[in-house]
Amino acid sequence: MKTVIVGFGGMGRVHYANTLLIAGTSIVGIVGSGDRDRAAAESFSLPFFSSVKEAVSALEPDIVDITTPTFMHKEHVVEAIEAGCRNIIVEKPLALKSDDAAYIFSLAEEKGVRIVPAHVMRFTKEFNALRKTVESGEFGAVLDASFSRISAMPAWSNGWLLDKSKSGAVPFDLHIHDADMIFALFGKPRSVTSYKRRGHESSTDEYFHVTYSYDGFSVNAEAGWLRASVPFAASWRVIFEHAVLQCSDERVMCYPEEGNPFQMDTHYDKIVETGINVPPTGWYYEELSAIYAYLSSEDSTQLIPYSDIIEELKILERL
Repeated sequence: MKTVIVGFGGMGRVHYANTLLIAGTSIVGIVGSGDRDRAAAESFSLPFFSSVKEAVSALEPDIVDITTPTFMHKEHVVEAIEAGCRNIIVEKPLALKSDDAAYIFSLAEEKGVRIVPAHVMRFTKEFNALRKTVESGEFGAVLDASFSRISAMPAWSNGWLLDKSKSGAVPFDLHIHDADMIFALFGKPRSVTSYKRRGHESSTDEYFHVTYSYDGFSVNAEAGWLRASVPFAASWRVIFEHAVLQCSDERVMCYPEEGNPFQMDTHYDKIVETGINVPPTGWYYEELSAIYAYLSSEDSTQLIPYSDIIEELKILERL
């Protein structure tokens, strides 16, 4: 599977490093802008292109992997579709508007193109341990759940990430991970309520608390880019009728009503440096391995349901 990576910043390099470890794949070119991206491509002995159309025409890749800043996603996805690429990976969020996402999916279906939004948490071993427990019903019904995702302000982003018009800020860049897990576990909520806070010197909201209501239980989630030297931390806790599952630092503990607590198997065979504000992890290798396996098959179903993505974006737009 020959891949062109579009955008070679922090996330582009994460995708590059992990894709190289997947058997049967190769990176054949880089699309970017400016001398920095060109120099990066040359340092990896890869051809450099200034447009997706040019790269697809010259290289005829099997996959275009889009890791540019969020506000450029729609433009680059549409360009890849119209250039004739049949398989597209797009870093989350797919778009900043649900209408744009709906347009992208409609165009993709019209042209016979498969698109996979790269929602990494769906593919992690921690999340799948939780999903299997929910689906099995072995500890009864879910009574309550909570998710948390906190980080220091992302100064490493060169500014665009802190511009709400370009990144969507905390809801679209940070909370979206938990929103996607909540949708994957429980589906569309009956209702959503939220509040947000910012400091007096801030131009954008820094902290969000969101409640997703379902029949018989609710899910609370917090997310924040904080003005503090706090390390990135993501965790969740789900209360069942007969157990509690709790995840922090990539460690999932089960506390059953009967018997001893035990750690669930979330071992990663490959741990890869990220180079961004996420510690070395196996998350992205698991994600991209699953996506490449799907795109190398003839499977015509949606690896991540398009309807989930659109409904998530509708909620994030209202926060």
